[in-house]
Amino acid sequence: MYRCLKRVLFNRLCYIIYLTMITANIFAAENIPSDTTILKNSACIQCHEKQNSALIKSWKKSIHAKTSPVVNCVSCHGRLHKNMAAKARHDDTCIACHGGKEDPVVHSYSLSKHGILMQLEKDTYDWNKPNILANYRAPGCSYCHMHQGNHNVSKTVRKDIMSNTGVENVHYYTRSVCQDCHSPRYITRLMENGDSMLEIARKKVREANALIKQAEKTFSNKEMAPAEKQFKIMQQHLRNVDIGIGHQSPDYQWWYGQPALDGDLIRIKDSISELYRNKP
Repeated sequence: MYRCLKRVLFNRLCYIIYLTMITANIFAAENIPSDTTILKNSACIQCHEKQNSALIKSWKKSIHAKTSPVVNCVSCHGRLHKNMAAKARHDDTCIACHGGKEDPVVHSYSLSKHGILMQLEKDTYDWNKPNILANYRAPGCSYCHMHQGNHNVSKTVRKDIMSNTGVENVHYYTRSVCQDCHSPRYITRLMENGDSMLEIARKKVREANALIKQAEKTFSNKEMAPAEKQFKIMQQHLRNVDIGIGHQSPDYQWWYGQPALDGDLIRIKDSISELYRNKP
């Protein structure tokens, strides 16, 4: 009798679970927008907060949610529910907002091995696959910066190039992406090399800044203008080194990076030296 009762209870439990699943599926089906429904960002957030609140929270923490205008759901996914995920995974969606193909961020990636493979193979990819488990042989913008559906794109970007503030977190999240395809030892070596390369670049910037600060005590703003202008250019070349490291782009690590910084430093030194030579 005990076994019979146990079997009855088990069967009833299975039936309840089955009904729950059916009800959930019906509810979900009823709430999925049709392929032709024009969506608003507020509707996306309201629905997905119930399905996956972590996704919405991570987006709200990102730079996308803090820009003006805000980069929201429809900005990346479009207004039609059909193929919304696939649309957001294409590099072209990101490039449209990030300065176009000639912008350093985009250009540095396109010159990397990953970027070249992407251009060669992108038409063969199934963009409906999630950004996990090496589903794509060459990782694009979304694979690295929105890995595993993470919508806080800021996690893999240094906040302050001139310091190591928060670099441990950047390394942690970057490693979680790279290890889909690469060995831990290889990733560690690349990160160590990148940190060393960036520190060399910082030294050049710090030297130039010290020279300018010292000269500002002697010369007017007008006299210092050429050196100050060159120093602003130097900031972009420092950024080139950083994105060259992140995108593993040799051209931006070197041609547009370290040698360009050397040239900036030489020009700043020449400009300030000339002021001292011509000083009465």
